[in-house]
Amino acid sequence: MNLEIFMQGFIPLALAHFIALLSPGADFFILVSTTSKEGKTSGILTASGIAFANAIYIILALFGIMLILNNPLIFISIKILGAIYLLYISYHLITSKKRELFNKNKITLKKNLLKSFIKGFLSAILNPKNSIFYFTMFSISLNDNIPFNYQILYAIWMFLAVLIWDIFIVILINAKQNREFIQKYSNKIEKISGIILAMLACIIIFNSL
Repeated sequence: MNLEIFMQGFIPLALAHFIALLSPGADFFILVSTTSKEGKTSGILTASGIAFANAIYIILALFGIMLILNNPLIFISIKILGAIYLLYISYHLITSKKRELFNKNKITLKKNLLKSFIKGFLSAILNPKNSIFYFTMFSISLNDNIPFNYQILYAIWMFLAVLIWDIFIVILINAKQNREFIQKYSNKIEKISGIILAMLACIIIFNSL
């Protein structure tokens, strides 16, 4: 493996992807709701459903980008549009209002595990923003110097990052003191994430012109 070429695509992709994971979205609130109401096991199954739905979009985005990678005009246009989409996300993060994240009722331990998995899967697969997001992720990080086997490793990384991060969130939410911390600082995290995404988007646009 040529580490320099691998990192050339991996660093911007992993950074933008992780910052986006830090920002509460629809999947985050599904995790919060399920874990708060039904406990850790249901939360982990919901996280797994979300991750596998994301895996489908990751695969579709990877092969979609491969089809246009050899057409510079289309590829650069999509890269710029992807950066604009990141600016759109960053605007909403920066202007977001503080809100109540957690259900204050006691946990009711429901153990319908298949239902929890399906809930997470449907939440992610029916969100059209996920397909746009992953298409954007690959467009900003790939070029014709990066071999396909490296791109497969990027895809596996993103799937594992979603799965591990969401399970980590579930474990955090399960402890009351952590909920208080998340509630207190989540809005600040959103705003900081928005600023970093905006900076990445501007760099991408500058390098594409």
